[in-house]
Amino acid sequence: MTSLRAIALAALISIAVGCMSHRERQHVYTLNAALDAPRSAEAALGGPELQIQRVLVPDYLDTTDLLLRVGTHEIRESYTARFGERLSLGITHALRPDLAVRLPLDTVTLAQPADKSARQILVTIDVFDVWQNGHCLLTANWSILGADRRGVLSADRGTFVTEPVGGGISKDAAIVSAMADAVRQLAARIASTVQTLPP
Repeated sequence: MTSLRAIALAALISIAVGCMSHRERQHVYTLNAALDAPRSAEAALGGPELQIQRVLVPDYLDTTDLLLRVGTHEIRESYTARFGERLSLGITHALRPDLAVRLPLDTVTLAQPADKSARQILVTIDVFDVWQNGHCLLTANWSILGADRRGVLSADRGTFVTEPVGGGISKDAAIVSAMADAVRQLAARIASTVQTLPP
């Protein structure tokens, strides 16, 4: 009996150690790229103010797990990678600097603007599917609200497809890069919508 208990205890210890080492190998990613230097505040001085509301995503996606499609109805979290923040925040934080670059005359902010004439950008993600081979599909709709926070100035919808990048980076890094590219495409379309609005 003692030897059976010893074997069982050794098995439990080995499983625990395996789980711990598995966790240690997990890489943490963000969808927004690191900036070499902060954008000058003077660039948008006097321009209209745009506030991005926190992006809405389906509940099952709003996690720090990197979720991969493995079948028609099955998703599985990556054991080697995760995000540093929930996906809704990750997309929001990635959109802001990209929109700021594409709309250099506007002030793009995440905070509640002091100016009551500021417009708001609302983004809803309907689909953000990523397959194990790095193929990525993002479907979203967005609207621009006027200063009254109720009137919709413009609304649009788009689907964006990307493939993983090469260059010798890891599989996880390639998948995250493809996702970030899809978000950049979304930012480009949102910026185009904003640019069509009257001053």
